[in-house]
Amino acid sequence: MGLISHYFDFFCKKEKTVFINMLLNRKFGSKLKKFLHFFYPQAVLRDVLNNFLPDDAHTRSNGRVRVAVTQILWRPRGLLVDQFDSKEDLINAVFTSSFIPGYLAPRPATMFRNRVCIDGGLTLFMPPTSASKTVRVCAFPASRLGLEEIGISPDCNPENRASPRELFNWALEPAEDHILDKLFELGYLDAAVWAEANPVDKTVEDEAALVENGSAT
Repeated sequence: MGLISHYFDFFCKKEKTVFINMLLNRKFGSKLKKFLHFFYPQAVLRDVLNNFLPDDAHTRSNGRVRVAVTQILWRPRGLLVDQFDSKEDLINAVFTSSFIPGYLAPRPATMFRNRVCIDGGLTLFMPPTSASKTVRVCAFPASRLGLEEIGISPDCNPENRASPRELFNWALEPAEDHILDKLFELGYLDAAVWAEANPVDKTVEDEAALVENGSAT
């Protein structure tokens, strides 16, 4: 425990950003990168969000970004959050929405707004939106998981794709860079197939018609 506490204290210092970026550099090898992601992924996630999100990210996100979390006490129930008090509150919401017990941090749950919570996917895998039309995107083959009303997924280009098991493994432990580059390319192609079948101008026309008829809120 003493060694673990020493590392936790070290990561909390100002040098955390420089040290993590140094360790994640390719020249240190994939084994060290995988070790850090496994040992302390929450530090990596919070560090990235703190550095790359603007200070007014919460203001820009209010009413536009909807995050799902699962409150587990006294019974699991999904909560949707689309109003944020501060940048830290927004980061906490994102952190909680992806909190897989025992993976993101060495504890079974996390606290969010005085509630004991975990990953929102347990209760709201595809959160509803307030829009009249929503394009749902899923990194997993929706048909094989029994998911409905998914617009963009590997189902758009089903040939020679990774299995759901491989995708789930990569979601927990990032694959090598060349595999991630390939997944990005395949995701782009999936979106292109959907876009060809659903022209943007037609989608916009449908949205405008709903507003004119008073059907959209």
